[in-house]
Amino acid sequence: MDNPTTLLVAIMYVTIVATGLVNVLLALSDIVGGKSKSDALHTGWLVLLLLAYLSFFWETTAILDIEGWNFFAFLSFIIGPIALLFASNLVTSPKEVDEAPIGSYYFEQGRRFFLLLCLVQFWVIGLDVVFDSINYATYTTGGIAAVFLVLMVSKSHRLHVAGLVILLLAFFVRIIFRAAFG
Repeated sequence: MDNPTTLLVAIMYVTIVATGLVNVLLALSDIVGGKSKSDALHTGWLVLLLLAYLSFFWETTAILDIEGWNFFAFLSFIIGPIALLFASNLVTSPKEVDEAPIGSYYFEQGRRFFLLLCLVQFWVIGLDVVFDSINYATYTTGGIAAVFLVLMVSKSHRLHVAGLVILLLAFFVRIIFRAAFG
């Protein structure tokens, strides 16, 4: 990496990802430490976000191979981490004490949360297309996006629990595919 622009893009990317990762870790820390109440579904989504951020960190090396950055390419590359940061802020920001219970707060934020997570998946697919690296992980990402779309329109607690389990498995499968097939 001889290009200083590549280094600047990598720094911005890592800064955005690190900010989101810290938010998720702090929320989980508050739950583990008993400072914050959470139901299992909410905690599960925080764990899924943690996996997403760790996966994004792992993908940082892809930035270092790119030369010839322009502003549009820069924006295109960081829009995914920004959308993930916005999504994680919806579930990590503390709710007001007088508000409804966590379950209804979750469903109140759900539509925006799942829309943002779906957009992140489309962004990942777009990167695979741009870098001509379409493989099994890309198809898994498409499936993940479809589940997020279903959850976006559903208010069924059971469906959300099932969706969380499916998505946690899908995230692990995608991580394995990325590790195995690059």
